[in-house]
Amino acid sequence: MGIEAPIPISSKLGDFNNIFRRIVNAAEHPHLSIPETEAGRSRKQYHRLINRSLMVVSVGAAVAIVGLAAYRVYATRKNASS
Repeated sequence: MGIEAPIPISSKLGDFNNIFRRIVNAAEHPHLSIPETEAGRSRKQYHRLINRSLMVVSVGAAVAIVGLAAYRVYATRKNASS
């Protein structure tokens, strides 16, 4: 299910530091202790695909705008020198 194995501790060895660190870590990041379902995994992949697609479209639009601006400057300077 994606859950970590139980933490073996020994009171004879004084192994309490590790268990307290793991408890604090689980309390600070509770979302990491929840097992991921197949539906959650596919939803995450879908959102990742949408975000990447939007990034590609945004970069493409930015490149097009910069290219258009550079062409307008070039055309203006060419007409001014003629």
